[in-house]
Amino acid sequence: MICVAAALAVAIWSIQHISLDAIPDLSDSQVIVYSQWDKSPNIMEDQVTHPIVSSLLGIPGVKAIRGFSDVGVSYIYVIFKDGTDITADRSQLSEYLNRVLPHLPKGVKTQLGPDATGVGWIFQYALVDKSGKHDLQQLRSFQDHNLRNALQSVPGVAEVASIGGYGTQSTVSGVSDLDGQGDVVVGTVIMRFGENALNVINSVKAKLQEVKKSLPDGVEIKITYDRSQLIERAIANLRHQLIEEMLVVSLVILLFLWHFPSAFIPIITIPIAVILSFIPMLGMKLTSNIMSLAGIAISMGVLVDGAIVQMENVYKHLERWEAGGRKEDPQEICLKALKEVGPAVFFSLLVIAVSFFPIFTLLDQEGRLFKPLAWSKTFSMAIAAILVVTLNPALRMWLLRFKTKYYSEVEHPISRVLFHLYNPVCRFVLTYPKHVIAAAVALFLATIPVYLKLGSEFMPPLWEGDILYMPVTTPDISVPAAMKLLQSEDKIIKSFPEVERVWGKAGRIDSSTDPAPLSMMETTILLKPESQWPGHISHEELINQLDGALQIPGSTNAWTMPIKNRIDMQSTGIRTPIGIKIFGHDIKTIERIGIQVEKIVKDIPGTRNVYAERTGLGQSMLRDENGLLAGYVYVDVAGRDIGSYVDEAKKAVDENLQLPQGYQLRWSGQYENMLRVRDRLKVVLPLTIFIITILLYMNTKSMVQTGIVLLSVPFSLIGAVWLLYALGYNVSLAVWVGMIALMGLDAETGVLLLLFMELSYKEAKARNQMNTDRQLKEAIIQGAVRRLRPKLMTVAAAFVGLLPIMWSIGAGSDVMKRIAAPMVGGLITSFLLGLLVYPAIYYLWKSKFELKGKLK
Repeated sequence: MICVAAALAVAIWSIQHISLDAIPDLSDSQVIVYSQWDKSPNIMEDQVTHPIVSSLLGIPGVKAIRGFSDVGVSYIYVIFKDGTDITADRSQLSEYLNRVLPHLPKGVKTQLGPDATGVGWIFQYALVDKSGKHDLQQLRSFQDHNLRNALQSVPGVAEVASIGGYGTQSTVSGVSDLDGQGDVVVGTVIMRFGENALNVINSVKAKLQEVKKSLPDGVEIKITYDRSQLIERAIANLRHQLIEEMLVVSLVILLFLWHFPSAFIPIITIPIAVILSFIPMLGMKLTSNIMSLAGIAISMGVLVDGAIVQMENVYKHLERWEAGGRKEDPQEICLKALKEVGPAVFFSLLVIAVSFFPIFTLLDQEGRLFKPLAWSKTFSMAIAAILVVTLNPALRMWLLRFKTKYYSEVEHPISRVLFHLYNPVCRFVLTYPKHVIAAAVALFLATIPVYLKLGSEFMPPLWEGDILYMPVTTPDISVPAAMKLLQSEDKIIKSFPEVERVWGKAGRIDSSTDPAPLSMMETTILLKPESQWPGHISHEELINQLDGALQIPGSTNAWTMPIKNRIDMQSTGIRTPIGIKIFGHDIKTIERIGIQVEKIVKDIPGTRNVYAERTGLGQSMLRDENGLLAGYVYVDVAGRDIGSYVDEAKKAVDENLQLPQGYQLRWSGQYENMLRVRDRLKVVLPLTIFIITILLYMNTKSMVQTGIVLLSVPFSLIGAVWLLYALGYNVSLAVWVGMIALMGLDAETGVLLLLFMELSYKEAKARNQMNTDRQLKEAIIQGAVRRLRPKLMTVAAAFVGLLPIMWSIGAGSDVMKRIAAPMVGGLITSFLLGLLVYPAIYYLWKSKFELKGKLK
């Protein structure tokens, strides 16, 4: 107890010092090469971008190289594979770059960009002067020479980039608009790679408070984007869910045990295991975010399974001890009870930990997203397992000094009802075992067509609370026309009652992290709290209404969210859910192929907007990917899952498009990520099931018992699939994570269902009461019916612990629900079918094989 108290003190210190974020840092290790030379995009591509890209292709650990050539500028983004160090990457790239620099034309200025990416755009603000005393150029001058320098001194800030303030005179930095009112000066704070977003934003806000005193008279700062709001909402939502889960799980335990000293131990185990989990989280430099806290949340009900089974078994033995006149030493009784279920509890917890092995094998964006969840779940489960063999027995022994009465399960109000309901059912199952097994198999087979109807996607959208509107217009648009279009779009968006503030830009900010051409617009839409929305509409319905109001000729819409967009743009270069990349050697041929693809895809059901990049009449940006010219077709999908959409669209493109020799298509965006995850899970999932099988065999020493335990997996899939179908969820990586977590719970449920039947069977055999068929059935009924309470308690604790997630509506709930849904549905059918099928299979195994010819 003293050791645990000391560990809790360290854990509380860890909680106070752990970094907070909305989601894990999903950005790839990226280095930017930025060149300036006053030439056209064609010349920049031929003499600057392509030579540099070609020279960098041989760098070890490089995943992709994307180049952009525009008027006077070249951007090259070198994306490295997982596991590389950003400092070493920059050093290695500098060496390769030094070899090609002497061969570039005279006048080309080349440098490495900041150690930051577009994902680091964490805070944006506008300088507004309602007094009219200062013109835009004066505000831009103040931003560039005063405010920017002050903010760049904040620890963790890589750079502060400006846009706006020069009206229609600048073609370098682009133009911006606030609320449809016209040009405005805006600063974007870009965080250094690997820094903690919340800490940096809070430091920036503190610096802004200092600088406000020196602002020109009548000038105020308006926030146009603030990621800390999402971080705080997400953490607050998860914290609320964790507290709810602790309370409901504790209530379930107290209700089932109906004995406070026994219930106290598993109840106290929950907060201790959760709090202690933050020590290894801090040690591994994991942030406290939606995914890491989700790992604790989905394991909340399972944390106490070991303690529940132990304490319930101790209670059962002490109940018999009391009924027998309290003749033996109660501590010896306790120890015997703990040892009796100890191995099964240990192996069931070990199986749950091993079941998350597939998550640790994930790479790239999906690995960075879900590994914190897997780590935090593993930490909390490991700590709970340690507490099961240290603190819990110590508390149980300590509580023996308090004299309490131990009631028979028959006297327990809940147990009485359970026995009354399950006893006749179990007797029916043992009378018709083959019929029951056949019915379960038929139910499983009937579920397969339902699974095939489920859609597929890479990840459900994590609702950020803000929207990013990204329309594309003609590439030869002029600066005044771009400003006029941007302002009219923003004015329409600002007219919606759900919208708080609108900031839009056409072109790029003054940073190498933003290669956007003038034809690409970005409008960040800050929404009011949903409680202030006049109508009860969903986020998707609001986006559809906005999309309908913004059908402007010559402009093609795309809708996403700020963080999601930056991550997608960095990982694949595609800002829409689906993108089609066309590679070749002639940009006009690529453009022609893209327009053909656009026409084909436009008629596919589910296409909200589609746009193929065009070169236009003027000088337009050129793309270079891994040494080949590239053109993109952006596809915005609504009301349909990505998997089935791409299958239909690919078929239509293959049938209607003849590619010239030397040109190729690649489907990208979320679809590319989805295929990568699917291929990896095909290999890793069977391997995981094999490892679990080995562990179960080590515990049971019987292939038959191992097979019986594994039967819970198909039983759980029935409930998981039907609930996913009822909720309208697509199969995504989040759903697969829930399925994987369910697989561990299945094994635990199966182990416990089998454990008590086996203990009852061995007890009857030891008493020489295994001579007739009736005695076998009574032993099975004793193990199945009379020991129903601990089995139901563990399942109920896990089930009830997931309910707060299912009814949550806050930040991060979209992803969390997809993880929890298969677990909720699967737990129900796994347990109910287990109660029916396990006794039937166990009876047939014992009577037809092990005891064949020995029973009367």
